[in-house]
Amino acid sequence: MKDTTPTDEKQTGRAWLTTIALTLGLPVVIALMLFAFLAPSINSGPKDLPLAVAGPAAEVVALEQALRSESPEGFAFERHLDAAGVREAVENREAIGGIVVEGPGDATYYTASGNGAPYAELLGTISAGMQAQGQSAKVVELAPLTEDDPGGTGLAMLGLPLAFGGMASAALVIVLLRGRTAQSLAGLTLISAVAGLVVAAILQYGYDSFDTDYLVASLVIAAGIAATSFFVAGLGAFIGIRAIGIGAILTIFIANPLSGLTTGWWWLPEPWGAIGQGMPIGAAGHLLRSEAYFDGEGAGGSWTTLAIWIFMGAALIVGAALRKRGGNEPAPEEPTLEDGDQDAGEETSTRRRLAHTGSAEGRGR
Repeated sequence: MKDTTPTDEKQTGRAWLTTIALTLGLPVVIALMLFAFLAPSINSGPKDLPLAVAGPAAEVVALEQALRSESPEGFAFERHLDAAGVREAVENREAIGGIVVEGPGDATYYTASGNGAPYAELLGTISAGMQAQGQSAKVVELAPLTEDDPGGTGLAMLGLPLAFGGMASAALVIVLLRGRTAQSLAGLTLISAVAGLVVAAILQYGYDSFDTDYLVASLVIAAGIAATSFFVAGLGAFIGIRAIGIGAILTIFIANPLSGLTTGWWWLPEPWGAIGQGMPIGAAGHLLRSEAYFDGEGAGGSWTTLAIWIFMGAALIVGAALRKRGGNEPAPEEPTLEDGDQDAGEETSTRRRLAHTGSAEGRGR
């Protein structure tokens, strides 16, 4: 039986500590992951949804009271002068929908499914209830989804390519191109651009999830991927491979659950919906909805958000390169294999000459 040394016992103890840490730590991570995805979904629902309304003052007040009685905190009413103002608010993504009261028992409901399926369904339910009471309720859809994807499934699944594309490209750049500034920036840009073209082609031409300018949709998706990849790669330029773990936590546990890709960010509990719009995935999803269903209206803030994430990442990559260049003296050149071989050859030749000289002297004596 082999005797154990103190070193062996120390390594065994460390291995057991690692086992215990993994046993206790991984379930905590799994629980946090479950909480990150379930909490926004379970606590989501209509609360302070911006709803544009117009009509005679008395009729509008009665409408607001009726809706508050059914859902006390469901809506934040925004009054407009006429139907044109309501339509403009919905089309500019300032409201999730609108109601114009034409007279007693007569109203027009403006829906925008492009904002997210729950809002159109909610207004549809309200209008159906009015019709059941014998009132006139006409529904006008201002931002319809496509016939082949009436539920907006394609856009709801956009989180996967945005998250994976951003994290995978960042990880590869950190591992393979760290310290190479030009190649890192070029690689992140090109990967994002090509991935944007591919994903947009699949969604638009493969599944008909939206009908918009293909290049604009590609640019939106590319910007969403680049926002994640540039920032994570920028962190990696400073702290190395640990940035991949930090980026994964931010992307999987925070950005994706709070993105509102499935429902639109207004459906998420406050303030998480707004926070999600400040993250790359949420901003890209909101931006793509604007470009695909609202002719680009309401998209300005999302473009700015994505640009900030990309700029921060690029600045970190360049900053790390400048710090390394300015803070470290050039390392002395190490002998190459060829130099070593040449020195060894010269040393061998010298020894042979000395040996030859010594032999000659011995024979001379």
